[in-house]
This record gives sequence, C-alpha cells and structure tokens, in this order.
Amino acid sequence: MNFTLESLAAALQSMPRCRSLVVGFSGGLDSSVLLHGLHQLSEQAEFQWSLRALHINHGMQSDADNWQRHCEHSCKELNIDLAVADVRADFGESLPGNDVENAARKVRYQAFEENLQADEALLLAHHLDDQMETLLLRLMRGAGIKGLAGIPVTRSLGQGFLYRPLLGFERQQLAEYASAHALRWLQDQSNEDEQFDRNFIRHTLLPSIASRWPGYRHSWSKTATLAAESQDLLAELAAIDLGNMATERHSVIRLEPLLVLSNDRQRNLLRHWLSEIGVPELGWNRLQQLSTEVLRAEAGSDASLLGDGFQIRRYKQKLYALKPVPELDPCSQLHWDTHQDQVFVLPDNGCLHLRPTTGSGLTLPNGGRLQIRYRQGGESCQLAGRPNKSLKKLLQEHEIEPWLRNRVPLLYIEDALACIPGVGVAEQFAAKADEPSMQVKWRSPNFSVD
Repeated sequence: MNFTLESLAAALQSMPRCRSLVVGFSGGLDSSVLLHGLHQLSEQAEFQWSLRALHINHGMQSDADNWQRHCEHSCKELNIDLAVADVRADFGESLPGNDVENAARKVRYQAFEENLQADEALLLAHHLDDQMETLLLRLMRGAGIKGLAGIPVTRSLGQGFLYRPLLGFERQQLAEYASAHALRWLQDQSNEDEQFDRNFIRHTLLPSIASRWPGYRHSWSKTATLAAESQDLLAELAAIDLGNMATERHSVIRLEPLLVLSNDRQRNLLRHWLSEIGVPELGWNRLQQLSTEVLRAEAGSDASLLGDGFQIRRYKQKLYALKPVPELDPCSQLHWDTHQDQVFVLPDNGCLHLRPTTGSGLTLPNGGRLQIRYRQGGESCQLAGRPNKSLKKLLQEHEIEPWLRNRVPLLYIEDALACIPGVGVAEQFAAKADEPSMQVKWRSPNFSVD
C-alpha cells in the first residue's frame, strides 16, 4: 500500500472521536509528510477537525533554533497555527547516548501532555520502520508480551489522546510522497550517530535483515499484532482477578485471594494493578522479587519493595502501594491550646481534631494545654481499665500500620503520656461519667499512590 491522501484519510477513520488534531512537528521528513497530508485533507469538505502543530525545542543541538525557525516558516506557508514548547534543559552531557535519548523523550512527552487540550488528538509520525526498530530494541532488552506488541496506534495522553496514523507505512513510501510534492525538511545529523542503539539498528542491522528477508516487516508486524491481542487477553484476566481482591482503596489489595493464584497469574495481576494506579513498570527482576519475597514474607512481617517515588509493602493480609514516607524528627515537640484551636495541623503529618463531649475520652486538668511528641522508644502507657504496656506493644495490638507507628502523635499532659490517638486514653486522664471531656482523632497523611 502506497502512501497517498486517500490512504491517510482511511487511517484517520480508525481514530477515536475528537474535535481537533495537533501534529507533533519536528521539521523532519516524517512529520513534514504528516502535516502536509493533513493540510491537503483539511481543504476537503469531509475533513471534520481543526488542525494545529506543536514543535518541541529541546535546545540539545547547536542548530535547535534553526529547526524551530524552519517549522515556523513551514507552518506559515500552510497557514497552520504553530505552538512551540521550549524545554531547553541539560540532559547530562556525561550520560551515555541512549540515556540522553531517553531523557529527551521523557521531557518531550511531558511537553506534549501539558500542551494537549481536552478532546484533542496528538498525531505523531511514527511509521512502520520505527515499529521494526522498536520491536528489535525491546527484544534485545528482554521485553514481554506487552513490549513485543510494539508502538501502540493510540493511547490516552493528558486531557486527550495520542494517535499514530502512519504506522502502516514504510519510510520509503513517505519519502516518495515528499519528493512528489517537493516538500522541504531538515535532516537531524544525530540520526547518523550509531552510538545510539536505534541508529545502529536502523543503519546496520535492519538493512542486513532486509537483504536476506525482504518481507520481514510484514512478518514482524504480524508478531506485534498477535502480541497485542495476547496482552489484551492478559489484561482482561488481570482485571477479573483484581476484582476478586479489591478493597475500598485502589492502592490496597487483599493477599489471600492473590496467593492462591499460580505464580504466572500473580505476576500478571501485579503488573496490571501497578499500571492501573500509576506505579512505573518494575521490570522482570523486581517483579520476581515482589512475587517471591514480599508476597511470601511471614504474615506478621513488614516486607517491602522500594522504588523511585513509590514503595510496595505487605502488612497483615494486604499489599499496599505507597508514596515514600518521609522521616519525622522524633525530638520535635509541639504545644496545643485546645481552647483556641479544635483542629491542630501537624507539620508534614496530617492534623489532630478534637470533639467536646461528656463522660468519655480525655479530660484536661490543666486548662486545655497539651504537648505533642513523637515516639522515641521506651514509652509505655496504662490505658483505662487495662494493665500498663509498652507503646510498641499497644501500636501492634491496634494494628497501626508499621509506616505510621513513628508518626502517631503522642499527647502529653505535663510529662505524662495521656492519649494515643487511635489507640486510647491513659487511666489517670480518662473521663469519668458526666465529666466534661474530649475525643481526639488523628487524620494521618495519605501516602497512597492513587
């Protein structure tokens, strides 16, 4: 199938509904062909979308401003509005080539997301040869079914979605269209540098493969399609499994039904759950660690897997996905005049609420003044009607999550531990019948990732 305006229009028929198209326009061959083709279609009566372009200026190369000026000139000739996102940043000159490339990609897609408006589609010019390069890269990295599904045609992005209408066309077909329409584009010289894995694949590996197997694109595309179908089925199975172990919070799942699944099905479920709540993909080794070490830790232990910006912890019969829990200074002390404030905000630790009542909770013999401290070790308390116990034991008995135990605000009257919110009140400060008192509740910070 050659690339023509008719074939481009046909590719757009599979696109989800939207009101506006935004072309990611670099000024290179591929995006120049896409922008020109869409402009030609926009002059036809059946074209139903508004059209604009977006250029990302990384500032990584000396001629980055020339690329921007070229894009501005091209869009002016076509009478297409162009937005420019200037994301100049130092991606780290000391990084290996592929690390710089990955960092630039992350910044680029963040800019795409920030500039995409509601009900808009971002159209990118990835083509069939890009798909082949991606498949080979992912195979070299040990990708699973999801990775071997290749570049997706569409996915959600920000307030809108991303769509790639050129994935069915070879780069040579795009070049023929550009030549036939006398298009002008810029050639990125970094695309010739084979220190980048993708460039090595493009210029060395794939031409060699094509010389022996000319039809490899068709065969590999079929593999990607089959992998995508398999991934969809695995996602459906994982969604069913997740429904059987869900709790009131998306970031917490029950372990009992998870542990009866086969190891393969457990990992499938974990991948799906973590993806749903926005945790970065763990990779094979760390997923294995989660499955074999954290899930199967002793029931009473606080087993965990730490990552960049998240942690996954097992406690009792549940698995929690959490943000990093910052440390508090155990020596910090705060003073709360309950007559002035019924809500006390704790720095980086939620807030305390009190509710006046009678005959239950805490009495304040010293006129409403409390001191707030944190656990340092060795504390004990005799709760009303119970023997004296260590604070450590009390927190365990009341099933306070391990990551919150050092954050529980301890309320002191003078030097006596009077109240442990969520646990109880000390015998000597417990209200008697008909005695004015107050109930104290601690609203802890939310460390859930969702």
